[in-house]
Amino acid sequence: MTQNSFTRSNDRSLRPVALSVALTLAAGLTTFSAHAQESPADGVHADRVDWGILMDMSGPTASSQSVWVRGFQDYAAKVNEDGGINGRELNLLVEDNRFDAATDKIAFEKLVGQTPVIAISGMGSSVSQVALADTIKNGKVPVIGTYTPTKALSEPVSPMVYNGFCGYRQQAEAGVGYMVEKLGLENPKVMTVAIETAGGQEYAQFVADAVAKYNGTASSTTMKVTAADVTPQVQQIMSEEPDFITIYGIENTAILTMKTLAQYGLETPAFGITYLGTPSVYAALGAEAGANYNFISCFTPGGADDAEGNAELVAYAAEAGNADLSGNINYVAGWVAGQLAAQALEMAGENPTRESLVAALEGGFTVDSKGLAAPIVFTPEDHTGPQVLKMFSYDYDNSAFTADGDYADYEKYTKPAE
Repeated sequence: MTQNSFTRSNDRSLRPVALSVALTLAAGLTTFSAHAQESPADGVHADRVDWGILMDMSGPTASSQSVWVRGFQDYAAKVNEDGGINGRELNLLVEDNRFDAATDKIAFEKLVGQTPVIAISGMGSSVSQVALADTIKNGKVPVIGTYTPTKALSEPVSPMVYNGFCGYRQQAEAGVGYMVEKLGLENPKVMTVAIETAGGQEYAQFVADAVAKYNGTASSTTMKVTAADVTPQVQQIMSEEPDFITIYGIENTAILTMKTLAQYGLETPAFGITYLGTPSVYAALGAEAGANYNFISCFTPGGADDAEGNAELVAYAAEAGNADLSGNINYVAGWVAGQLAAQALEMAGENPTRESLVAALEGGFTVDSKGLAAPIVFTPEDHTGPQVLKMFSYDYDNSAFTADGDYADYEKYTKPAE
């Protein structure tokens, strides 16, 4: 496991700084610090608030999760450059879980007691969320801004958990609804291709539920997260002849599936979940296979529109030496999770504690990402997080993502029946 502190340096291309290096505070902070109340057991110090991140930085899903972390880090660095939160810097302690549930448990316990943090973000392994769900819900450290939204951690609603990523149910409903209408289907046949995780199982069920609304049939096929060949899965797709497929997994899941389909001469339409909407996926697919591949997302890639929040993200990423990441949906998701964390900490008051943070959020709040996502509304009864999505594709001629419509066009797919 690796624990890092992240702040800004004169070299904007460098983010990690050894934990022992002192953080430089804004002018005037010294006076504030003399009067600040510290709660070290809660990760609150005179000059900083420690905030934990649990993600895969070196394992099989690092290509997506480490980019999310970089987006979160950059937003935290921006906050600190602007004076911090109530005079304290937001200090990130990042633990590498390597996508391993046992490692995640050790890292979680470390952030709770050994190097205490006020809250934790990320939790990118659905298996780990299931294993730690009871511990988190019955504990004192809130999880704010998850990278994956499992039922075990999200249901029933808990004051200790706030999701920060597109919900599986919403992705399934919006994606299936869009494809059924776009392709003019009746009684659609749909197949889910997913890695073997708890999240994959949940997503496949949500897809089946969404397909049933259109009197269609759904099936699924699975593969290991480390799969290097998906010929058996593609042969199953060929035998079942679905009208379209949907893909859940890591970048390589989408790349292998779509490229193997193309090798067999198949042009089966497909959409991936949000994590799989990255420039590297489309670059690996190429224009031929990429033409049949879309992704559904509650976030807008950097440069895909001219919203205020999008322009701000793109500009800062370039300034920080991360211009190549601004179009990566995982970087955007991490940035928005950083916004969620910063707002939560602001709400906790000038001298926050774990208890005051939980209490401040219980009444509900709204996160305005300035157009990077639709307003994210949390209520006492609903901690789902981003719930409005839209479909994206990739314009190879202009090397840019394009959205089909706006968020408001898709609300009909995820709106609960009255």
